[in-house]
Amino acid sequence: MNSPDRPLTPIYDQLLAEQGDVATEAREYAEKTEREANEVLDFGMPAPSAQ
Repeated sequence: MNSPDRPLTPIYDQLLAEQGDVATEAREYAEKTEREANEVLDFGMPAPSAQ
């Protein structure tokens, strides 16, 4: 799991092996929830323009 771009993190790597990548799973679930909420709460209004 170590790559040249990532420093050695044996404790973190061990936690990932034991528990899975909880942070990534939580982020993906939050993104999915946000997409679903945007679909449900779509009132047909145009998106605000980026400033």
